[in-house]
Amino acid sequence: MTVKAKQKNKLKSSFSSIAGRLQHYLKDKKHLVFFIAIALIASTIFIIFAPIVTKDVTDSIADSLTQNTDIDFIYIGQQLILLAALYILSAGFAYYATIRTTYLSQLVIKRLREDIQEKLNKLTLNVLDQSERGDLLSRVTNDATTLDSALEGNVTQILVQGTTIIGIMIMMLVLNVQLSLIFFIAIPLSYLVMKLITKKTQILFRRQQKELGSLNGLIEEVYDGHLIIKSFNNEAKAAEKFDDINQRFFKSYLSSRFYSGLSAPLMKLINNLAYIGICVIGGIFVINGTLTIGGIQAFLIYANNIASPIALISNNLNFLQSGAAAAERIFEFLDREEEKPDLATEVLEVETAQGSIEFKNVEFGYIPERTLFHDVSLKAAPGEILAVVGPSGAGKTTLVNLLMRFYEINHGSIAIDGQNIKNLSRHNLRSAFGMVLQDTWLFDGTIAENIAYGKTNASREDVILAAQKAQCDEFIRKLPLGYETPIGGDFTSLSEGECQLLAIARTIIADPKVLILDEATSSVDTRTEILITQAMEAMMKGRTTFIIAHRLFTIKNADKIIFMMEGDIKEVGSHTELMNLNGLYANLYLSASDN
Repeated sequence: MTVKAKQKNKLKSSFSSIAGRLQHYLKDKKHLVFFIAIALIASTIFIIFAPIVTKDVTDSIADSLTQNTDIDFIYIGQQLILLAALYILSAGFAYYATIRTTYLSQLVIKRLREDIQEKLNKLTLNVLDQSERGDLLSRVTNDATTLDSALEGNVTQILVQGTTIIGIMIMMLVLNVQLSLIFFIAIPLSYLVMKLITKKTQILFRRQQKELGSLNGLIEEVYDGHLIIKSFNNEAKAAEKFDDINQRFFKSYLSSRFYSGLSAPLMKLINNLAYIGICVIGGIFVINGTLTIGGIQAFLIYANNIASPIALISNNLNFLQSGAAAAERIFEFLDREEEKPDLATEVLEVETAQGSIEFKNVEFGYIPERTLFHDVSLKAAPGEILAVVGPSGAGKTTLVNLLMRFYEINHGSIAIDGQNIKNLSRHNLRSAFGMVLQDTWLFDGTIAENIAYGKTNASREDVILAAQKAQCDEFIRKLPLGYETPIGGDFTSLSEGECQLLAIARTIIADPKVLILDEATSSVDTRTEILITQAMEAMMKGRTTFIIAHRLFTIKNADKIIFMMEGDIKEVGSHTELMNLNGLYANLYLSASDN
């Protein structure tokens, strides 16, 4: 099979599969789809009989003039009332179909967004780590909006205009087969033009959405790293990169609009040529007496009425191509790897948990071809403080990721209080842990809401007590709005150290059985670090604690120090024991800049 044929089949299967997946969101609304179909048929029937009424009125007047008799105004009045009734009924049914179709299209988007939100919660960390943040956000925001716009108006128009075209074609055949054949020659030509344009625009719209994702990714990157960009005087380089992607998006947008913009004028040209043919041949039929004046008038009305729906459908199809490209990116996102389903054959009693941890012959790699952990085994007794140290890339953070089941191990087992964590639900397991990361995350809300995030239905007293333990109550009360001060996201008036204190307070209020401190004091000044250290020492009493730190002087008092290198545990012992061993840990400790 040639490359061109493969691309053609891919486009066909892509469009049909997208339509099938979108249809899945309406499987419980089949009755509504049926009512819409009935309304569209009824609307079409009423509108296509209107020219017939016009034909009868015209023929009545023409007969009166040729026979030199009085015009039957009563009959004409009755026909005009019937004509008005037909238009009103057609408009009413069309309105119902439009409203209900809009409802269904919005329901599809609503359910699709719910699936996107659910998918975000199920994605593995591995997928998130390997995805460009801006592109991911573009898929769940811009692409969803593009699909929404494509479905809301265009699907309704295609359904309404499509039934109108079918109805008009039937009436044309009823009026005059020969004239119908003249016009029907234009339909295959119109289809061929639309097919060629659609084939080209689908590729261009897909490229356009991809470039938009890249553009959003760069904007996200520049916004997050604006301080670094300015400090290295790289504004020009960032602007150059932005201009490059922006230019590619601009070109792809113009290309897609150029080809999609060809459809309407080409459709109009073909229809006008057919219209001219009908006028000429129809005039000959009237002269020969094989067609009445009213008949040719009705036929010309049908010919004029069918031209508009064909042009509209052509235009709507181009917008649907844009929506299909967006839907393709969304479904590609929805098809990404998820966390494996929970077996949850056991339940950890979090309130009475002791916090003992055991790694037994654990093997793990972020990608199958590269194993990071090789037969790792360790034990942590309840209430024991373990410091995990080692050079960058040794596997320190990976140890924590596996403990909280952010990733699944390849071999071996990890247990908490003797229960294999694979047999626990992730929600049950993680409720036993509290974590303070190096990169502080605070959401948009008040200080009180951010602290209370760690505990469901936390009272104001709980929030204040946690803040006091985290040594941040004092600076909070000095703020004009105190605990109601709005913070969060990438913008906050608080210092980095104050933000980290709030993150610690959030962990304290959760009252976890196992603590994980990943570089928890690495981003604060000396005074703040002393306050945090005092608070953490009090909180760590009676709780199993894993401390991940590069600054070795902060973990000298740990019960057990685990030195890791290249995914393996090389040395285990207290600070004194490892220093006396004069091995890897001692060498790293003595060479550390802090000492």
